[in-house]
Amino acid sequence: MNRSENLFLPGSSLASQVHAAAINGDKGTLHRLIIGNSALKDKEDQFGRTPLMYCVLADRLDCADALLKAGADVNKTDHSRRTALHLAAQKR
Repeated sequence: MNRSENLFLPGSSLASQVHAAAINGDKGTLHRLIIGNSALKDKEDQFGRTPLMYCVLADRLDCADALLKAGADVNKTDHSRRTALHLAAQKR
């Protein structure tokens, strides 16, 4: 994925918006979405990945920190049974 590619698409579902904000490092949008609906902090996409997992994959540590402070579940697993920590370890 090209990091300069903007995945935040108006009109997309809230789930895809929160994932896009995480990928793009848009901390302001991420914060607004989570304040409006706290369940979005752990919302899974079609692969079972949460916004925290996408922050890890995209090296968006400031957004990951914001999600953790909002109470994101670090133990959630994707469909391949990987947590955000597993994904971080695989990147190295």
